[in-house]
Amino acid sequence: MALALEDHWIWDHWIADDGEQYHLFFLRASRALHDPDRRHFRASLGHAVSPDARCWRLMPDALVHSDGPAFDDKAIWTGSTIVRPDGSLRVFYTGISRAEDGAVQRIGWADSADGVVFEPACPQPLCADGRWYATLGEGGTTDEHWRDPFVLFHDGWWHMLITARAKGADLRRAGVIGHAVSQDLDHWEVRPPLTSPSAFGQLEVSQSRCVEGRHLLVFSCGDDMQAEPGPGGVWVAEGQGPLGPWDIDGARYVRPEHLYAGQLLQLREGAWVLTGFNNIVDGAFAGTISDPIAWQDVDLVGGPR
Repeated sequence: MALALEDHWIWDHWIADDGEQYHLFFLRASRALHDPDRRHFRASLGHAVSPDARCWRLMPDALVHSDGPAFDDKAIWTGSTIVRPDGSLRVFYTGISRAEDGAVQRIGWADSADGVVFEPACPQPLCADGRWYATLGEGGTTDEHWRDPFVLFHDGWWHMLITARAKGADLRRAGVIGHAVSQDLDHWEVRPPLTSPSAFGQLEVSQSRCVEGRHLLVFSCGDDMQAEPGPGGVWVAEGQGPLGPWDIDGARYVRPEHLYAGQLLQLREGAWVLTGFNNIVDGAFAGTISDPIAWQDVDLVGGPR
């Protein structure tokens, strides 16, 4: 399942299974930028397919930034993909715009009938609601967190989990799982967050999965965005259901620590694996997707903070 490109860095990624093919979506940016820190504002959404989630065949990019003015006319960031009841694919993704120089994050979606060509399908992007979530400029913030939509179906509703900041919280404790709901995937209602401020300034690229009867929230946080000393990387918190509550302060982290943006995937044969991208290796940004780790072999470290 590992993937590396000679001419592009690749980082955050996610996988959808349409029953015939696995679809791998990943952020990518040209190595011609030389400095990997420049990649974020130039990211597009790459796409690859595989019959077995092991050998990948590159496809045309799923999405690139829109022509302006638009909420996504600067870069495309992380999201998730669902197979709709009619078998078509819908990609939910984060967009940033030139209008705010990328400082405000919004969520949109695009559809594909053939699994190759994706067309934007949201008339208006989903935005953070200032009643519950910090918006640009609040408390000295220089960006507005509202990204990484993860969509799941539960109890008759579609639920979207979102990387967000709690209103009025200290920046290194403000990370929360934002929440929105829909009954038709087209009309979304923003609701209060599913978690409270904790020891993390961000809970990035989250997923809610039920693995062998255990409800897990997988998220990532860098060491520079934590209220207490701790490693940056992938974290796993146990919960009581698909929408929590989760024990965020009791989350454990995944070794090796150079993995980031962890993703849990259930293969068709039933086994669960964890993937992530190789972040900083030997002091340099690697920008490749790791080999999968069988869930039973994942090394979880730590406890209550």
